[in-house]
Amino acid sequence: MNMKTKNERTKHLKFIYGLMLLPLIVALFLASCTSEDVVPETENAVVEKPTLAEESQFITKYFLGDEVKVRLEEDGTYSLAGSDARLFEEQLSDTVENFGENPNPEESMSALSLGGGVRKWTNSTIVYTISGLSGSVRSELQKSFDEWSSKTNIRFKERTNESDYITISSSGSNSNSGVATLGMNGSRGFIRLGTRATAVVIIHEIGHTLGYIHEQNRSDRDSYVRINFDNIQDNAVDQFFKSNSASLVTSQLDINSTMMYGSFTFSKNGRPTITDLNGNLLPQRQARISSLDIAGTNAIYPSEGDSTDTDACSAAEPWSPNTRYFVGDQVTYRGRLYERDFTRWNFIKNCG
Repeated sequence: MNMKTKNERTKHLKFIYGLMLLPLIVALFLASCTSEDVVPETENAVVEKPTLAEESQFITKYFLGDEVKVRLEEDGTYSLAGSDARLFEEQLSDTVENFGENPNPEESMSALSLGGGVRKWTNSTIVYTISGLSGSVRSELQKSFDEWSSKTNIRFKERTNESDYITISSSGSNSNSGVATLGMNGSRGFIRLGTRATAVVIIHEIGHTLGYIHEQNRSDRDSYVRINFDNIQDNAVDQFFKSNSASLVTSQLDINSTMMYGSFTFSKNGRPTITDLNGNLLPQRQARISSLDIAGTNAIYPSEGDSTDTDACSAAEPWSPNTRYFVGDQVTYRGRLYERDFTRWNFIKNCG
């Protein structure tokens, strides 16, 4: 066989092998585009449209000063039209007047100011107990713990006798999904995971446990992304409400945040529900937190000793009714040092 014939045969074989591999390549590409890389079971249309009976169960409440539709679940928490963030009754209110966007620290400490209340974890530590998780989900949970603790000041501690803790358990759903209560809630808080839950989802649910709402709910989101309401499932429009009262975690919206919905979350027609301002799809969700997630978390949850520095009183500015405060900001008020929580001020110490 001459060299020319041999080369022609080699090219022919490569062409045949290429045709054989093409369906596999296409399948892998499609799989990568439809993988369950998002927050609860929404990206892949697992969430079904509610029946008329279910829709009739939605009621109007106020959360962080904004009108929302919620549904009372069997466990006593409220879901926001299918959201994975679960709320307790005292975190909602019947009227907008019950929520103060920027009360002074003394007003914030009163029981009347708790409508929409979200509390952060003390000592930057999430205390937890585990119940009924499979070995594979426990492995993904540990990866998620490591992602947060290796890059931020957040620590995880298995419960001994602490009164504030979350229970991490299986939801029983055969899916890569999860739901979580918002912030620290005594002994009632929880994360419930599907039997195929991965770190992509669990990292996000830990964000809710830390007190974070979804990134697309920020009041400044329209300066960064476009919400395509025509493509959103009718029962899920409330998932894209803007909260004008929520304390912000970072100074700008972060499309790479673990708290950001994917481009096709709650899509009713296969078209994107969220794009950037140029119409481009958002980056695919990964099993990691972003640089802004890290910076914002470390500002909200300082390392041990940072918030009680002896010079904190002199470094803090007096509280002002005209200032927009971020979680973790410290102010002085009537001789006391306070630190901003998500919806209230926490007393730190007397300034002498």
